[in-house]
Amino acid sequence: MLDNTATSTALSFKDWYRKPYRLIQTNLRQMDVLYDQRALAREAREFGATALLYNIGGIYAFYPSKLELQLVNPVMEGDALGAAIEAAHAEGLSLIGRFDVSKASKKAYDAHPEWFARGQKGEPLEYNGTYQACVNGGWYQDYAFRIIEEALSQYDVDGVFFNMFGYRNSNYSGQSFGLCRCENCQRRFREMYGQELPKTADFSDPAYADYLEFQDRTALDLQVRIYEHVHKVSPQTAMFGRRGKRDVLRWEVQRAIERPLPEWPYQSGEQARYLRALGPDQMAASTSANFIDFAWRFHSETAAYNELRFAQQLGVGATLDLYLLGVLDQADKSALPRISELFHWHRGVEGHYENLRSAATVGLYHSFKTERFRSRNGTPDPRNTAFRGAYRALLEARIPFDFVLDEKVEAEGGGELLDRYDALVLPSVTCLSDAEAAVLDAFVRGGGTLLTTGDSALCGPKGELREAPALDCLPIAGMPVRHAPMKGAYLTFGEGDLPLPGTRLMMLDGEFLEAPEKAGAERLMRLLPPQRFGPPELCFPEEESDLPGVLSQDYGAGRAVWLPWNPDRQYYRDSLPAHRTLIADLVTRNSPPMPARLTGLGHAEVTVQAQPATGTLKVHVINYAGQRGNLYEDPPKLTGLKLGLRGVAGEAAALVSGQTVASSGPADADGYLWFDLPPVGAFEVLSIATA
Repeated sequence: MLDNTATSTALSFKDWYRKPYRLIQTNLRQMDVLYDQRALAREAREFGATALLYNIGGIYAFYPSKLELQLVNPVMEGDALGAAIEAAHAEGLSLIGRFDVSKASKKAYDAHPEWFARGQKGEPLEYNGTYQACVNGGWYQDYAFRIIEEALSQYDVDGVFFNMFGYRNSNYSGQSFGLCRCENCQRRFREMYGQELPKTADFSDPAYADYLEFQDRTALDLQVRIYEHVHKVSPQTAMFGRRGKRDVLRWEVQRAIERPLPEWPYQSGEQARYLRALGPDQMAASTSANFIDFAWRFHSETAAYNELRFAQQLGVGATLDLYLLGVLDQADKSALPRISELFHWHRGVEGHYENLRSAATVGLYHSFKTERFRSRNGTPDPRNTAFRGAYRALLEARIPFDFVLDEKVEAEGGGELLDRYDALVLPSVTCLSDAEAAVLDAFVRGGGTLLTTGDSALCGPKGELREAPALDCLPIAGMPVRHAPMKGAYLTFGEGDLPLPGTRLMMLDGEFLEAPEKAGAERLMRLLPPQRFGPPELCFPEEESDLPGVLSQDYGAGRAVWLPWNPDRQYYRDSLPAHRTLIADLVTRNSPPMPARLTGLGHAEVTVQAQPATGTLKVHVINYAGQRGNLYEDPPKLTGLKLGLRGVAGEAAALVSGQTVASSGPADADGYLWFDLPPVGAFEVLSIATA
C-alpha cells in the first residue's frame, strides 16, 4: 500500500528510468497471483533486472478494487499487487504497473454497450469474453481514469505502462473488423470534420484521409490526458509512451508467423532508432518478446535472436527490456540463461550507456505522414519497402545513421535538429508539409547533401497531389511523369562512374519518373527501356533513351540528388549489392568522411555514440552472421575486422572481450586511426577517448 513517508531509498526506486535500466515484463495470467511474489522479485533480481513490470488492472484488477465494472482477478487471495510492490522494493527493484484499458469484461459491456467498439455490421468486437473499448467511448474517456486514480492513489508503483493503447480493428487471431462504427466515433468525426465516417478503409472514400488524421488526433489527445492524470494522482510515477507525452519510451519487437516473408531482421534497431529520435533525452527500449507468436506464447525465441535484438538496441543507445508471458519459471527456458548473462554484463558496464548522443552524420528520413497517406496519390508501399531498403543499404554498407522524424523537422527547432548531419536520405518520402520542405531546403542551402528517391516531395501532408514538388532544392523544374512498368529495363553507366567494376548496367524494375531538368543539373546513368527477354535470339535492345538515372545539382552550399526510381525498394526485394553500392556511393561521394569505417568480411553493423560527460565514443560492431532468412542461430565470430575512427586518441577498451586495443599506426590521410578488432561474437563495444 501507499506509504507517504518518503525516504531517499523510496525516491531511488522512482529514478529507475533516468539511467540505463534492465526491465522484465511479466504479462501475468490469472493463476500467477498464486506465485510467491517475493520469489518472483528475487528471481528477477538474480536474472539481472533492475525493474519488474507487474499487472495492475483494466481487464482484471490484481488488487482488491472497489470499482464495480473492473473485475477483480477471481483467483487472487489477498492483495497481489501490494505484495508484489513490497517484494520488489525489498529486492531492490522498481515496480512498474501494467494497465490494459483497451478491453473490458462482459459485465462492463452489458452495463454500457455504448462505450465499446463496433464493427462494420454494428457488432461488438468480442474476444474470449473481453470487449474492445473505443478510444471515443466512455470506458477509455472516463472509466479508465477512475481505474488509474484508484490504483495510483493506493499503491506506490514506480512507473506505469498502458498495453495495446489506441484504435484496434483486429483481434489476437488477426481477424479484422474494419473501422469502428460506434455512435461515439460517428458523432465525434462529424463534429470535427463535418462528414460521415468513410464507408471503406481506403482512399477511394474521400473521407478516409480525414479519418486517418482523426484517429491520430483523438488517440494523442487521450494519451496526453492520461499522462496528465497519472501525474496529477502520482507526480513521481513515470509513464511509458511513444508519441505524445511520456517520461520514458517503449515499443515491442516480436515475430509473427503469418507476417509475409522475408523476415525483417532489423526490427529491433529500427524501433530503437525511432524512439531515440523521438526523445533523445529520454531512456528508451523496445521490449523483446521471448515467445514466437501470440498463438505460441510459451515457445521461446532462440537466445541468439534475443541477443541480436538487444545488440541492435544497445548500439543506438537504448537499453534492455525482456517480455515474458507469466513468471520467469517458464516451460521453455532455453533462451533465458544467455539473456541473463547479457543483463549481468550490462550491469557491469551500464555507466558506459548513460546520457549517450548519436555521433552519426547521416540521417534516414522517417515520415509518419508518408506511411499513412502515401497510397492516396503516390506509389503504394504497404510494407514500407523503400524506407526499409534504404535502411538495409546504409546498415549493410556500414554507414552509421540515425532517424530524422518528419514531426520533429516541422516542429519548432527543426532546422537546428539537422545541423549535425552532413547528409539526409529521403526514400520515396512522398508526403511533405510546406514547413518540412522549407527546413529541408535550408539544410541543403547551408551545405548539406539531400538524397531523394522515387516520388519524394510530390504530395502534401495528407497525400494530396501537389502542382509542383515541395522541395525547391531538387534538380527538376516540374512534376514528373510516371513510366511503369519497367520489367526488363536497365540503367547504364560508363566505366569509372560508379564503384562497380566489371559491369556497365544495373537492373531496373518498378516505376521510373521523367521530369524537366533545371539548367545546370548533372546527369549520371541512363535509362535503357524495357527490352525483350525471350526467346534468346531476340534478346537485344531495339530502343534506347536519354533519360537520366540520377540527377544532381548544387543548391546554395549543398547538393541535392534525385533518383527517379527506387533502388531502395529493389534492394529490399532483391538484395543485389549494386543497388546498395549506388545508394552508399551517392551518400559518401557528396559528404565528408564518416565518423567510423569498418573493413573486413562479414555481415556487420557499426554505430557510433558519444558520451559528452566522459569525453568518449562508444562504437558498437554488431554481428548478423547467424541470421539466414528467418533462422537465428549463434553467429560465427567475425575475425580480421579493422575499425577506423576519426577524432579519437589513445587506446580503446573492448567492453565485451575485456581487451585493450591499440591503434595500428598514425592517422591516415582521411584522419582515421585504425584498430584491429578482437574476434566479434554477437557484438563488441569499443570505448575510446575523443581527441
